[in-house]
Amino acid sequence: MIKRINVLKGIGRFSALNPTRGTEGDFSSLNVIYASNACGKSTLCDVFRSLDTGNPAYVIGRKRLGSDAQPEIVISLEGGQATRFQNAQWHERDHCPPIHVYDDRFVAENVFIGHHISVDQRRNLYGLVIGDQAIASKQAVDTAEQQLSNATTAFNAAHSDLTRLIPTGYTIDSFRNLAFVDDVDTKISEATSEYRTAEQTKTKADAIRARRPLAALPIAEVPETLDKVLSSTLDTASLAAEAKIRDHLAATSQGLPISWVKQGFDAQSSTACPHCGQDMQGLDILDAYRSFFSGELQAQEQLRESTKSAVQGAFGEAAQNQIRQTLTSHKTEQDWWKDAAGFEFALPEIDDIETIIALLQAAHQAIDSALARKQANPGSEAPLTAEESAAVTSWNEKAAALKAYNEALSAINGGLQNRQANAGVIDLSPLQQRLTGLNAAKKRHEQVTVDAYAAYDVATSQKTTAQQEKQRANEALREQSNQLFERYGARINEFLTLFGADFRIVSDGVTFRGGPSGQLAIELRGERVSATPESASDPSQVSLANTLSGGDRSALALAFFLAKVEMASDAGRSVVVFDDPYHNQDRSRRQCTIERIHHLAGIANQCFVFSHDLEFARAVESRPGTQAKTFVLNPLIDPATLEAQPFPPLPSQAYLKNYHLLHNYSENPADHLQHLKEVADTLRIILEEYLRLKFPKAWADNDWLGDMIRKIREAQTGTSLSHCQPLVEELAHINTYSQRFHHGGTGEVADEPEARELKTYVDRTLKVIHAGGNI
Repeated sequence: MIKRINVLKGIGRFSALNPTRGTEGDFSSLNVIYASNACGKSTLCDVFRSLDTGNPAYVIGRKRLGSDAQPEIVISLEGGQATRFQNAQWHERDHCPPIHVYDDRFVAENVFIGHHISVDQRRNLYGLVIGDQAIASKQAVDTAEQQLSNATTAFNAAHSDLTRLIPTGYTIDSFRNLAFVDDVDTKISEATSEYRTAEQTKTKADAIRARRPLAALPIAEVPETLDKVLSSTLDTASLAAEAKIRDHLAATSQGLPISWVKQGFDAQSSTACPHCGQDMQGLDILDAYRSFFSGELQAQEQLRESTKSAVQGAFGEAAQNQIRQTLTSHKTEQDWWKDAAGFEFALPEIDDIETIIALLQAAHQAIDSALARKQANPGSEAPLTAEESAAVTSWNEKAAALKAYNEALSAINGGLQNRQANAGVIDLSPLQQRLTGLNAAKKRHEQVTVDAYAAYDVATSQKTTAQQEKQRANEALREQSNQLFERYGARINEFLTLFGADFRIVSDGVTFRGGPSGQLAIELRGERVSATPESASDPSQVSLANTLSGGDRSALALAFFLAKVEMASDAGRSVVVFDDPYHNQDRSRRQCTIERIHHLAGIANQCFVFSHDLEFARAVESRPGTQAKTFVLNPLIDPATLEAQPFPPLPSQAYLKNYHLLHNYSENPADHLQHLKEVADTLRIILEEYLRLKFPKAWADNDWLGDMIRKIREAQTGTSLSHCQPLVEELAHINTYSQRFHHGGTGEVADEPEARELKTYVDRTLKVIHAGGNI
């Protein structure tokens, strides 16, 4: 049993807390402590919780702000034992009894009723959880779910980054397995060229099939008759006859050729001259005609002329132009096949056109010169000069090279014919597949892809781990919930029935998305309440989001607390602490709550009940057959006091009405704009009522607020009114303000309150009342 709090310093709002002197300040088996809100009840509950668990964090977290003093606590126990908190830890707490604390922290740490889901509706836990271990498991589920959400986000990002790099037609696995290809860029270039060639061939099939083969070069050859012409000779009579005829033509005509005369001679049937018609009988010219046109000289001349004509055709300007045009066409065809059909071929090596033409012209000129000499002297041989022979030899050598060129053209034309035959029936798929495969292999082993696969593998592993951790957390929560229901479920439902609750807890009610079932659920009037996120997000559906109130949650928490303490193996020697066990519940449950407190007080070794509700505190203390000790916690003086004293009487109905008026104005000034003066008048009235309630023997019947303030200032130390002196200046300020709004017998016109200023003084008045609740 806890006997008393001897020392409590530097914690919460307490610089120090002094108990009533002597044994009067000792705690009994049932202790009811009255204190207004924000006066230190929660601080004392955390002190008891820290003492029970040995966890100094509950005390350290409530270190007094603005103070350098370290928290210090000394608590006396039954049998002369004592435990103390110094240097941020408890000492000698071995003899401390087990302590069970019911307060807002217990409710938060032991009952979870899901009332919200995350924006992306991915939170797994949405339902009912009871018990501190189950709540811890629930928090583990939340943590695991958040980790899974983070891992999933990272996985999706890594997956997206990777899939953007994967070519069409590949999966993550098939792309991963592509082997490294040596010299891949060269192979891609070759495959690209081959594909483009085939593609162009297929696209321009008609034009390709209509293309003519490369024309062979015309190769000039020296006529076989040239040597015969140049080496032939004639006898002297034939040469003399020619000379005589030429002289005759020169004398009798103006340059007629011998060939013209020959035509006349061949046609004549008499001895008349075919040129002038003169009778040639007995003349030398007749003999000359007969000798010259006998045939030998003409045959030689005809052979020379035909040879010359052949040389002109093979070596002349027309032949030169034909060579030039043919070689140019070859280059044109080469470019067309490359650009239009995508097929490249190399023309045979050959000198440039002008070099070839120059050799051809040199040979032509050499032969012509030799023939001209022969014509000038037909009776003698006219062999080629050394220079002429060299020109002809050079050309013959070049002609051999041109023949080789033409032979090479035949092979090229064979390839072109194959292209023409296959144009339009080419299957591009194998070429496309090979090119695609090479590009994919190159992409697979680029550093950006290697890094993307590494990030993807890490994200996949982390997501798998997070999924497994979530599964383990869900399993642990299910196990905790099932164990709790097996042990406490029936008793909790009994207490809920006693509290008049229209719901009960059942098991096996919630299935986690992607996890196990077996959690607790709520059954309301015989029907299971949906605990799914989908139902909670739809206001038209019955769910935990719209069925259980805050009071229901408090009732469930209290039922669990009562069942847990009752069934604890150490219940008989334990200390039970209640902090406002009724304030969040419906009024209909007040009497049942009081009954359960007294029932538990009869089981436990000691019980503390903290309450800011004076009516509830008095009801707990005054229950028939109860021997309770009452205390009032007063934090307004320094040091604060925890005095063993009777509770003050309950306020009147008029006081309650005035209090609610001020409270409502503080919360919603706009609802009272038509009653500002009534609110202002209430400031003085409620303070007078409050002081008369607190100190009924201290005032005369006709004392007003100003009189009360004067008496408080004059009160001697140690008297009851001296405890109000910390409030006297604030009381005076409020009184001065309120005097502006009533006549007070002076005949002056009262001011009209300004709403914002009035709210400030309303809040200050309520603060005085709340702070003075522990006087």
